[in-house]
Formats: sequence, C-alpha cells, structure tokens
Amino acid sequence: MNEHGSFGAYLSQWPSEELVGLWGDLHRRGARLGGFTRGLFLRDVGKDTFLLTGDVVRALVGARVINKEPTSKRALSAVQDAFSAWREGSGRPLCQLSKILSCSVD
Repeated sequence: MNEHGSFGAYLSQWPSEELVGLWGDLHRRGARLGGFTRGLFLRDVGKDTFLLTGDVVRALVGARVINKEPTSKRALSAVQDAFSAWREGSGRPLCQLSKILSCSVD
C-alpha cells in the first residue's frame, strides 16, 4: 500500500469491476478483514461494494449466477461479473443492487 501514498488512495484506485480481488487483498494484508467484515468495512470507508448476505446469495442462486454459497474464485468471479453487468445496465451503485437482491427473495 505504500506505493499508493495512503490507504485511501489504495482503496480509491481499485476498480469496481475487481472488488473480489480487493476483498482477497484486504484479507491477506489485514487481520480480521475476511468474510462479511470486508464488505462492511469497505462500505464504512465509502467504497461502493456489494454484500453477500444470505438473502443476496439466495437471490444469486435463484438468478442462476451461482449454485451455492460462493467460496471458490470461480464462483466469486461469477458474482462479480453479474454485479458489474447489473451496475452497467442499471446505473445503480453496487450497494443498492445488493440491497435490491436481498429484498427480492421470499
């Protein structure tokens, strides 16, 4: 992160289309920044991101983006691709898209 000058610059330069990579980098570099915490942290510091709550995962399974909880790099990449496409198509930020998905399941 030193090469970016500050932690804020490090986060802001990370492309939204590669958030899963940012999640992995945060997990490798920072204690306690894995799982659900990384998304909450990113939202708290102003980085637009989606959250993989149980309802969002169920909606993604229903949309056939994934077939179970995404834990593999391939599944997380499929989730990232779907969110990126929805963001591009709708113009909505990732945080709104994940909220919409979470409200769309029964």
